[in-house]
Amino acid sequence: MASPDNTYSRFVALAKILLPLAALALLSTLFLLPGIGKDSGGLPYAQVEIEDLARRPRISDPSYAGVTTDGTEISLSAETARPRSGAAQSTAESLAVRLDLPDGSHVTVTAPSGVLDPAAGRAVLKGGVRVTTSTGYLLRTEMLENDLTRTALWADVRVSGEGPAGRLEAGAMELTRSEDAGYVLVFKRGVKLVYDPQD
Repeated sequence: MASPDNTYSRFVALAKILLPLAALALLSTLFLLPGIGKDSGGLPYAQVEIEDLARRPRISDPSYAGVTTDGTEISLSAETARPRSGAAQSTAESLAVRLDLPDGSHVTVTAPSGVLDPAAGRAVLKGGVRVTTSTGYLLRTEMLENDLTRTALWADVRVSGEGPAGRLEAGAMELTRSEDAGYVLVFKRGVKLVYDPQD
């Protein structure tokens, strides 16, 4: 009669041979049997999307950051940007610009679309532009230009919104640096203000 220790030793010796062989057999089925992995899906891009990217190249989530000549920190981001053919410009969607002024205030501008012109140092925001300032203004206009080299943004079309004094409308507006008054927001061309005193 074989001892229990001898039976266990034979089982271990046999397992050392059979288990690696079983593993090898399983692995070989992954590589040798035809049809495995045909329906894995590949890259998650449709052929139409690849063709569109090749025909109309674009950048996703582009961003720009810098400092103007007068010390304002400026950051610009978009959802997508597409280069314009034959021009050093890009059209962008879902634009957002933030100006952190040296005096501690800030201005945020958002728009559904726009044009970026790095060579000219300018961004033009279009189509439902919203301007929000830390000093309490919320303004809306259809088009606004932003200088990327100095602290300046302006709208030469109708502007409406609310400010600390009440509701206002104007034919144009400009944010710029004044030598004696710091950074000022100026409204021009038929300004109307409905004064709303705060209780």
